[in-house]
Amino acid sequence: MAESNPTQVILTDDGLKIIKAQNTADEAASGVTNLNDPNLMSVIEKQTQASQYAGLTSQYNVILKRAKDASISTTDLTTAYTNLNTFMAVILTDTTKASDVDRNTYKSLTDAYNTALSNVQTALSNNFNTDISNMQSSVSVASQTASSAAIVASQAATTGNSASQTASQAYSAATAAKSAGNNAISVASSASQAASSAVLAGSQATVSASQASANYQKLSAGVNDGSVVHITTKTVIDNGVIGTAEIANGAITNAKIGKLAVGTAQIANAAITDAQVGNVSANKLTAGTIDFNTITGKNINASNITTGTLDTNRLNVGQLSALSANLGNVTTGSLKGVNIVANSFSTPNGSFTTDSNGAVVASNLTIRGVTNLVYNAALLGGSGSNIPGWGLNGEFYYSDTELFDGVPAIGWNGDATGRWAQANSKLQPVTQTGVPYSASVKFRDYGSASGMLYLFTISFFSDDSVSSRVATLDYGYTARGSDSGIQTFTVNNAIAPSNAKYVAVQVQTHNGKGHVAFSSPMLTQTAQATGYQPDVGNVISAGEIDGSVINGSTINGTTINTPNLNLGDNGQIVGNYSVNDDVGWFQPINGTGTLQISHGYIRSTANILYYNKILNGIGGDKWGHWASSTQFVPAPDQAHPDIGNIAESTFTPAFLKLDIFEADKSKVNSRVYIDGTGLYINDGGTQAISAMLSDYELVSSGMAYLNSGIQMKQAATFTFGNLAMNGYHSISMLDGNALNFTNSPSAGANPIEITAKTFTKASRLSIKHDIQPLSTTESSRLLNAIDIEKFRYTHDGATYKYQYGGVIDDVNSLGSKQYSMPPELLSEDGTGINLDSLTGILVKRVQDQDKTIAELSMRLTKLEMEK
Repeated sequence: MAESNPTQVILTDDGLKIIKAQNTADEAASGVTNLNDPNLMSVIEKQTQASQYAGLTSQYNVILKRAKDASISTTDLTTAYTNLNTFMAVILTDTTKASDVDRNTYKSLTDAYNTALSNVQTALSNNFNTDISNMQSSVSVASQTASSAAIVASQAATTGNSASQTASQAYSAATAAKSAGNNAISVASSASQAASSAVLAGSQATVSASQASANYQKLSAGVNDGSVVHITTKTVIDNGVIGTAEIANGAITNAKIGKLAVGTAQIANAAITDAQVGNVSANKLTAGTIDFNTITGKNINASNITTGTLDTNRLNVGQLSALSANLGNVTTGSLKGVNIVANSFSTPNGSFTTDSNGAVVASNLTIRGVTNLVYNAALLGGSGSNIPGWGLNGEFYYSDTELFDGVPAIGWNGDATGRWAQANSKLQPVTQTGVPYSASVKFRDYGSASGMLYLFTISFFSDDSVSSRVATLDYGYTARGSDSGIQTFTVNNAIAPSNAKYVAVQVQTHNGKGHVAFSSPMLTQTAQATGYQPDVGNVISAGEIDGSVINGSTINGTTINTPNLNLGDNGQIVGNYSVNDDVGWFQPINGTGTLQISHGYIRSTANILYYNKILNGIGGDKWGHWASSTQFVPAPDQAHPDIGNIAESTFTPAFLKLDIFEADKSKVNSRVYIDGTGLYINDGGTQAISAMLSDYELVSSGMAYLNSGIQMKQAATFTFGNLAMNGYHSISMLDGNALNFTNSPSAGANPIEITAKTFTKASRLSIKHDIQPLSTTESSRLLNAIDIEKFRYTHDGATYKYQYGGVIDDVNSLGSKQYSMPPELLSEDGTGINLDSLTGILVKRVQDQDKTIAELSMRLTKLEMEK
């Protein structure tokens, strides 16, 4: 593997200033637009709403607990809050960007929550008043007398005995609790319940009834000013007014107080389990610790925090300029801002550093310009049915008839009845799964048939082929039969699945005739779609890039100089392409595919539609696909060709292999294989017919198309199955069977005429054996056993001349043959007459007749001489 070198990018100061100025202008323009749009919630509004909604949630949790403690139904409140929370969670997910908002839905959800909240608060108030009334009217409860006793005891014990001290502390604690209760009716309800329990406990803690009675009789006579009253037994005070009381030591287990006002209270050590305080002044907090892990402070004015340590899980500062001191080392959390200006910058482990001169050193660096992931979103270089970076599949086309804010469009004007037609952008790598993608496109329907369906889709793929789609999210539009005008389709929050490796946008048409245009596609790795921005690429304007790995979809340049291209032991180059040949070309094709160079192989795989021009007998001049090397299947509808074949070619130093598969790649329909041993063509499978070892060779079970014929060396053998030919004037049948001349190679074909100057039969003694003389009797028998007829062959028309000869009856069964033909004169398979044998019999008969004629001639001459 090559050594990994750091990558250095040098950006000039002027370049940084230009980028910063442009970003500031863009952000300002975007902010103004968002503020003026009633259907958008701006960044400022979202941040305000986020703060207010946090307070609403805190209020909801408190009210919910109080209501449940008081056994008050919270069903409507919970439902209203859940609906509002679901709506707000989507909007407030990212408070750094404006997003769409349905104002009517927002208002209705907010009104529903406020109504439900008001109903619960009213119920809490009614419950509190009921508790107070019950407490005042219940004379049987000892808590009432104990409480009164405590008040009177406090008034009486001016010097402070044990009972008066307890009452004083109880009064102070109750005063503080009432202060909290005045701020919220829900807290008052809890305080009421607590006071009730405290009174009960106080009743149990009082002195015995008899002592209280004695003390009461004594106190009922009145107490003089300055007198000291020491009460050591249980005391019941029916009604008492205490002006000022001091309680040295008092403990109230549980107190329920309806209304309480405390002017000034000093509590040495108090533990309050649950309190909600409206206004707290921290001017006199001089010591101790406030733990913000358990206390949430909505608004803290830190203008007077001048020293010490502020310990918090997260510090959210709107502007870093507000922090003027040396921040030291920030070791945790997130620092989010618009601009960071620093003399130098580095990560803790040194994986990314910049110095004061602008030099950048990074172990892994991605530079991205505009975040539009649609390759060639501006449709640059488009013409006809070809747009660089787009798969138009032969039906969609480049259109600049109407520009959408200066951007051309992808047009479609056709018939998709009963089928789908689609186009897709270039597949881009998915850098992270489980994250959202969003997209938008401008659209216009020029009057498609009503019911026609159009989809704009974010699609994810498991590899770099459109046939590997694993997940989609669509925006659907149904045509109404009229011009739609320009619309914007958006698809939001499409989550990349775990098996996604590529992403693209697709446009699809279905079920009818129509005419539409798609323009200005935008794909971003965000939860909400953004406005269109062209894909201008990622530009490094200066400096040098040194690195072992450069990942990118496009490298533009006039010249790329390198002494060699080293992909490493397992490196590869992969690229997608599309091909759309004109029908005027020789054997044109249409389709999209992938080219891969790796491990010494060059492999191209594509989905191909073929246009057959030369095989007129099997669908010439039509689009279709190959079922085998000799069987072409034209598409039923030439305006919309079928799915075609998967074509794959593999080139290595050892061989070249060309395959035509079924569309699902389930089997090979035709294969051509070339290596150092020869050329092989067969109708599928992996085994060639035979091999040859010389120049100008062709072996085929299919069909070869050679304009100049076949040239072979004299010593070479050209073999077709059992038939073999060579340059020494030989035609051989390798299985030893007959050679048939027919009008078709299939079984049952008709014989044809053969024309030649002469026919010579091999008759050398060296190739014969078992030679025996033919007798006159046998030759006469054979010849006389032949029924000579005149006839025409079944495939001959009525105008054909009659032929004369014997007939082999292969129709009727043995014993009922209509025509006689000695089997000795038949071919080995019994389907033909052996003309050479027939000629031999005829010669024998001529010889015998010639001998007989000679004998008769001599006898005739002798008789004539005897006269």
